[in-house]
This record gives sequence, C-alpha cells and structure tokens, in this order.
Amino acid sequence: MSDDWNPNDPDASNVMYDLSRWSFDQQAELAAELAEAGVPHTWDDSELVVPETHEAAADSTVTRVEARLGIVYEGDDGDAGVGAAQGRSAAEAPIDIPAGAASTEYDLEDWAESDRQSITNALTAQKIPYRWEDDLLLVSTEHETAAESLMDTIEAGEFAMLPSDDAAPDELPFETLTTFFLAAERLQRNTRDADGLEQLLDALEVADPERRPYGVELTLWLKTCELADALASALVDADEPDHETATAVATDLHDLLRPFV
Repeated sequence: MSDDWNPNDPDASNVMYDLSRWSFDQQAELAAELAEAGVPHTWDDSELVVPETHEAAADSTVTRVEARLGIVYEGDDGDAGVGAAQGRSAAEAPIDIPAGAASTEYDLEDWAESDRQSITNALTAQKIPYRWEDDLLLVSTEHETAAESLMDTIEAGEFAMLPSDDAAPDELPFETLTTFFLAAERLQRNTRDADGLEQLLDALEVADPERRPYGVELTLWLKTCELADALASALVDADEPDHETATAVATDLHDLLRPFV
C-alpha cells in the first residue's frame, strides 16, 4: 500500500464504486478485506474510492465479498456484483483437495445452510482446496489458517445478521459495534473523513458502557467505548484536532473490533 496516495488530489486517478445498496455491515466487511489486502481506500458517503493503480485488487476483493455475503442486485438479472464494478468475471470453479494431500476436518453440523454456502463461496473465491463430506468440511491442511479465518468471520457475521428485536431490553443491537468498526476503519485512513467522524459520534450518542450490544462480551464493549471516547476527544474536544493521536487510537479501535465484525 502506498502512503502517498491522496484521494483529494485533483490530479489523482481514482476509481469509484457505488455501494449505496450495501448495508453498514456489508461495507464494514468489505473495508476490512481491503485493509487486509493492502488496498488504499476511502469513502465518500456510500461510494468506495480507490486509486486506479489498485483497481484490479479492489475488483477482486469486492467480488469476493459479494460472493461470500450473497449480495445480489435487484434488476441485474440475478448476477451478483454487476452494480458495484462492471466487467468482472464470475467466480472460479471449486478446487478439490489433491490426491494424497493432508486435509483438516471441520464438523459444521450445527451451521445454518446460509453459512455453509458462505464458507463454500469464500473458499472457492480464495482458491482454497476443499471438499464436503456430509456435514464435514475438509480443507487442505496447507490452507487451514486462512480457512479458519474465513470461518471465524462468517461466525462473527452471524451476530450482525440478527434482528435487533432479538436483543434483550437492556442490550443494544450488534450493529452499534459494527458502526464503531466502520468509523474506525475510515478514520485510521483519514482523520479528516467527515463521514467517519459522523458515524463515530452517532454511535457514541447511543453507546452506554453499562448496556453492551447483543452477543458482545462486556470486556470487549468497555474497551470499545474507552477507545471511541478517546478518538472523539482527539478530534472534537480540543481547540485543534490531534490527528496523530486520532490515527493511533482509530487504528487500535479498528484492530480490536476486526475479529468480531
């Protein structure tokens, strides 16, 4: 990733992705994938902005997330992904585990069918060899770390898909945590990102250390509130924003929440 990219440079060649039909949770998932792939990016409302030099990597990442989350655009003849970036190829065919290669088994009997489809799509998109045997998912042992990371992401995403009506009266919806993550992801890239700051402040308005979001451990929630308050203080409480401190705190908040959203 280049640290010299400035999305506000009028001479910069950027690529825009209209993700207005994506939810906050889906945008957060994509933002995390882009960060992990080392793709520089920022947000303009619901538009994703990346430098033209990273278009191919961004296309690949958007397609992979669309496939994993099952995002389909109405009015596009059922083809996932055509609304976000035109001209990308369909997902590759699954890769079976080569004969004689070591494999690791995962018993996914308790997984919902939608989650099984998600891990199937994710492994296919990542070109990780796998095979289903009834409820057992077999993955090439060589790629088990990557496969387990994908499964952890899908399992964490299950919380975000729960309707807020399922939360107890004294709990916040899980989306509160997701909003903090998305705000941190934006602000660690650019502490002057107005949308990121707005998301942070909106989440802080409803956040209460004594009311954790649905499915979130108390220690994680308390640390999240602590970092979010420190980030807001660095940007809005002083006479002048402390951008250096804000970048460090936003990075800490992003890294804290990354495994859970």
